[in-house]
Amino acid sequence: MSNRWTLIMSSNRVGETHRPAPMRTDRFFNAQGQWFFSTREGSPIGPFEDKDEAQKGLGDFIEFMSLAEPKTLSRLYAVLTH
Repeated sequence: MSNRWTLIMSSNRVGETHRPAPMRTDRFFNAQGQWFFSTREGSPIGPFEDKDEAQKGLGDFIEFMSLAEPKTLSRLYAVLTH
């Protein structure tokens, strides 16, 4: 696992004040030889060729979520929770 990923998984999220940060569950899983990650909402995102690619995908997803406009986030949440 990359140092960047370890930092993400061990850091508090925006609005969290726990010290230390709560443990996160592993979001990655393999199904029929392809890798996926789960969002907080429990939606699978993928497939990826391997776990490293899925980790990069999650990093990209988190970056997108942090930069997206509120209207875009509302639409995405609606899709992920249905």
